[in-house]
Amino acid sequence: MIISENDYPENWSEIAKNLKNRMGWVCEHCGHGHDPSTGYTMTVHHLNGDKADCRFENLLVCCQRCHLSLQASYYPGQVVLFPLPWMTKRGLA
Repeated sequence: MIISENDYPENWSEIAKNLKNRMGWVCEHCGHGHDPSTGYTMTVHHLNGDKADCRFENLLVCCQRCHLSLQASYYPGQVVLFPLPWMTKRGLA
């Protein structure tokens, strides 16, 4: 895999778009659809923070609001008492 200067793979836009298409452009965390006019722009979050790790288990389609919240509060391996569906889907809980 070729990594660009900003640590994302050179084909990151394609990877992100394909995953958003796969998930129907809906936030996997809150369930809101893509609607930039109201602040629900779909993004792709690297759960472990490694931009080069583009395995499905490490990527989460989420709105910008959830992305910022998750980035500040979730880290792989933490104990979660009530796992969310996306955590189970990726084998994280």
